[in-house]
Amino acid sequence: MTEISVEDAMTRNIIKTDVNETVINIAKKMNEKDIGSMLVCDKDKLVGLITSEDLVKRVIIPNKDPAKLKARDVMTTKLVTTSIDEDLIEAIRIMIDKGIKRLPVKDGKKLIGILTDGDILRMAPHLVEALIEKKETDSEMGGDVCEVCGNYSEGLKRINGQWICEECYEASPEI
Repeated sequence: MTEISVEDAMTRNIIKTDVNETVINIAKKMNEKDIGSMLVCDKDKLVGLITSEDLVKRVIIPNKDPAKLKARDVMTTKLVTTSIDEDLIEAIRIMIDKGIKRLPVKDGKKLIGILTDGDILRMAPHLVEALIEKKETDSEMGGDVCEVCGNYSEGLKRINGQWICEECYEASPEI
């Protein structure tokens, strides 16, 4: 695991709407806040999510009146959520497996944030650094696969950005 949790990457300042809010008001608020989705709540309970894609597919293309529709009429209700302390890589796997771009985050039963594809992109440099550190730590602690010959070897050396076994290092003067 990366030791980077969902909490480290998520957006805390969530913008919610009520299940009975009109779609036109939701669209205006999304535009005003420059966001691609809004979480839908019935009182304090998370009941759905509305995305810009939902508005296109369920309102614009069918030519429905957004002033007459409510959030409950167009929201996605089968939500997948994650926990604040979930490992970020695991949350990313969930998003990929489910084909979703937004993952509401809970602390117990309380909604506290949302993890979006944009949040993940902002964390990408940190994730790459964590993977490099893991690779270096793994190699320092024992064997791994040589990037030249592909064989498992104890005590690889990092030469010119590659993990190389002793045999390949000695056999290749250009390295």
